[in-house]
Amino acid sequence: MRFVPQTMLGRTLAIVVGGILLVQILGGIMHYREWQTFTENAERTKLIERMATYVQWMNTASPLQREFLLRSNRLYRMKAWQSNQPSIEDLDNWFGIEAFVRTRLAETLGNIDKDRIRVEEVQPPETRKPEEWRKDEGEDYPHHKKKRWRPRLLVAVQLDDGVWLNMQLPYIGLREPPFFPFIGLTVMTLFVALCSVLIMRSANKPLARMAKAAERLGRDVNAPPMSADGPREVREAANAFNEMQTRLRRFIQDRTHMLAAISHDLRTPITRMKLRAEFVDDDEQREKMLADLDEMEAMISATLSFARDDVAHETVSDLDLAALVESLCEDMRETGGDVTYEGCEELSFKGRPVALKRAMTNLIGNALKYGQACKVLMAEESGQVIIRVQDDGPGIPEDDLEEVFRPFRRVESSRNKETGGVGLGLAVVRSVAHAHGGTAQLSNLPEGGLEAKLILPK
Repeated sequence: MRFVPQTMLGRTLAIVVGGILLVQILGGIMHYREWQTFTENAERTKLIERMATYVQWMNTASPLQREFLLRSNRLYRMKAWQSNQPSIEDLDNWFGIEAFVRTRLAETLGNIDKDRIRVEEVQPPETRKPEEWRKDEGEDYPHHKKKRWRPRLLVAVQLDDGVWLNMQLPYIGLREPPFFPFIGLTVMTLFVALCSVLIMRSANKPLARMAKAAERLGRDVNAPPMSADGPREVREAANAFNEMQTRLRRFIQDRTHMLAAISHDLRTPITRMKLRAEFVDDDEQREKMLADLDEMEAMISATLSFARDDVAHETVSDLDLAALVESLCEDMRETGGDVTYEGCEELSFKGRPVALKRAMTNLIGNALKYGQACKVLMAEESGQVIIRVQDDGPGIPEDDLEEVFRPFRRVESSRNKETGGVGLGLAVVRSVAHAHGGTAQLSNLPEGGLEAKLILPK
């Protein structure tokens, strides 16, 4: 399968051009065979007409003129002599070259009796090589260097006076096949291939636009709809894609409105409960109740913020990602966190700065919350920006490395209520990564600690 083109354009061109080449190869073979048959018949007919002319001369010539014709005529290296008996035995050759020459020569001589004509195909002696036969044919033979030796023909014709005229002559060598039809077919193939490239590139543009639209939808559900133009099937697919995007947007909006309504409705009883808690005489119980109510209010606010998906509404802009991460690490150090930065000093990037800052704040905050120190590494690899946040904390069990990205999912062995948070930090990080076409991953370091990796396509 490695030889199969991986793109639609490549596969279509392979089918079109391959089909054209196959048809032209088969057509070229048929053309050559027809040309070969036609040329052989034409050469045989020409040779038969000249033999017939020679026989007619011999019929009308006097004995002295016949002697002169026998000595002087070298028609296509033909050797001729006369005898009282034919040089060929009476053979019944009804098929092949012998029958063809016999029939055509009789017709050319005025439909004479075929018994007056005998034809035999003479094979070379086994003791002689083809090179010696070609040498006997003479240096003026036009194709002796290109064509191998062909059998000779021995023809005996009975003249009007009963004398047999014997003629020995070689086959006429075929000329080289004409290459101009093949050159024309090759040029035509190249022209069709070029036209196919242009046409298929134009035909594949809607598919490329659909792929880009799908990528935009994966990053931003509020992205503009794709244009519905091109062939009917492409227009139908584009309309279906836009309808799907509209339904997704409507679903997210309905979910956000529902959560906002729930949040609004829950804040009112929470406020009333806070007021009632103030009248509790037991100070310890009052503080616990107020702390629980504050946590509930924080969870509601965080849930509403996560559901609104503020990342998707932020405008994409050009920014220096290295400067953003490095300044964030500097701010963390000023608040007492042991944070070090290693990597690019400058990195141009198109993204949402507030969302990226929020994601990096969550990762660095988690590293400092569950470890003593944090190291941030940034590198550019194969067109991707990879940001690694490493800590020296207890890490996370291998089975929970993917589960902690789910909203409100917390690992109790390393995260508890004293550390704060509602379990949405890593969910926000992955949401930001997905909004930029990337992803987020967690892994335990061999020497201990946790590494959070943020992968963003540049």
